[in-house]
Amino acid sequence: MAALVELLRVNKYFGTATEVLRNIDLCVQPHDTVAVLGPSGSGKSTLLNIIGGLLPPSSGDVLFDGEPLANRNAKQLAALRNREIGFIFQAHHLLPQLTALENVLVPTLVHPKDEQRRTAYDRASELLNEVGLSERLHHRPAQLSGGEQQRVAVIRALINQPRIVLADEPTGSLDERGTDSLGDLLCQLNERHSVALVTVTHSRRLAARMQRTLELREGSIAMADQNA
Repeated sequence: MAALVELLRVNKYFGTATEVLRNIDLCVQPHDTVAVLGPSGSGKSTLLNIIGGLLPPSSGDVLFDGEPLANRNAKQLAALRNREIGFIFQAHHLLPQLTALENVLVPTLVHPKDEQRRTAYDRASELLNEVGLSERLHHRPAQLSGGEQQRVAVIRALINQPRIVLADEPTGSLDERGTDSLGDLLCQLNERHSVALVTVTHSRRLAARMQRTLELREGSIAMADQNA
């Protein structure tokens, strides 16, 4: 099976001396679930941003569907991120003036046709129902619990039917029970919606739910495990 995302000998420097990532090789297949562990400052978030086309590598190649991201201009990269890649962050970044449903629909506003927007509305309602928020569609973020806000953020990442979701410390603000609940949700969505998942986390509890675990140490992959 062809890789969905592939990193080949990727290095990342900030300035002239700060080496953040060193000789990273990584292959993510369609439907994979991958956890990236490591201490603060090990380069985890930088790696995620490079996979998502938010940062270019200093050297090496990042391929999406076999095509180097370096071949795409800024407009093409933005379109790729909107259509093919979903992002989940520790801070939910929900807009406080919008309802849960409206927040989920924000990434669809670039759709030029009314029919696409109507389809997105139906899909957003269906997905929010799927994660138990059918009674909270028209509540604003301040009226939702932290776990409910995170579920809204997860569904927002899925609304454009991406092929891969990148999650940066999605359980950072959750307790053990919330971590388990979000782990359940991510695994269910991976299975039901055939979306690959790469999650950066400090939580070995969440990492154990993924098919593979990578550990970054000082910018290099120090360990790679196949989880049971």
